[in-house]
Amino acid sequence: MKVLMICFSQSGNTRKVAEYIQEGIQQRASSCEIVDLSDVDTGVLSQYDLVGLGCPTFYYREPFNVREFMEGLPDLKGRSWFVFCSHGSVMGETLISMAECLEQQGIVVIGSHHTYADGTIPFYPYPTVTTGHPDDQELQEARDFGKEIAECAQAVAGGDTGRIAKPASLTDDFVPAEIEMLSREFMDQVFRVLSVNEDTCIECGECMDACPVDGIDVEAAPRRIQDPCVYCWYCAKVCPTGSIVTDWTAFDQMAPDNYAKYIKALNAAEARGEFRWLMDPATLKFDDPLHKQLERRVNEGAKETTV
Repeated sequence: MKVLMICFSQSGNTRKVAEYIQEGIQQRASSCEIVDLSDVDTGVLSQYDLVGLGCPTFYYREPFNVREFMEGLPDLKGRSWFVFCSHGSVMGETLISMAECLEQQGIVVIGSHHTYADGTIPFYPYPTVTTGHPDDQELQEARDFGKEIAECAQAVAGGDTGRIAKPASLTDDFVPAEIEMLSREFMDQVFRVLSVNEDTCIECGECMDACPVDGIDVEAAPRRIQDPCVYCWYCAKVCPTGSIVTDWTAFDQMAPDNYAKYIKALNAAEARGEFRWLMDPATLKFDDPLHKQLERRVNEGAKETTV
């Protein structure tokens, strides 16, 4: 059996999970490759017996670039795929949405997997509620899933569809309303807030390399940013000089209320046996969000170079 895994990963968490799934698949299949989403040749996808598609969760859904990739796939009717994701406190509809999008095009989604992962956005605190994830247990679960999905694919190829499993239903009742509010149109109107500090930008290109939709060009005149944008804010996190800037105040103020929902959701997941706390949520520092930490790092580095 020939398997391909397609992965969009920014911080490396989704890629790490993909590699463990790959290990499990390789115990049951003749080959399993991993390719970055940006490098996929969609013309060869029909050559694979099984394809996996993985990504992080953005705003309770798959990122916009992943959605556009799925919607642009060639005819793969009847082909077996699986979906997987990494996420912070709440996965939302990610796996459900991905499966539905693929199935609308005739692809058979035979299974899914999700993993809690460390990571935050600039206006949220760090460490965060899922810092420490995925841990060894979760990575072993990813490896086990790899074995199971390979066996399922082999069964489906033989005509046995009894092992096909749909993604689990939503567990957090606030998610649908949040998803409806956080539409692409809403984000394009409200979240277009970043700019490039002309005085400190060194044109290193790290933000350009990090942008999953080629939405940044610091060499253009005027500099182009957030055109287009998936609102991952990763450019602001990787800029070594802190030159991608905005007033984060309004976003900072949302953090405590949002985290109250996240902690409640994680406690419920813990009660279901789906989550383990690896940090104490009482230690969250809402007065020191990630963007302030990054700013301090840049300032401290500048002081060191002038000493």
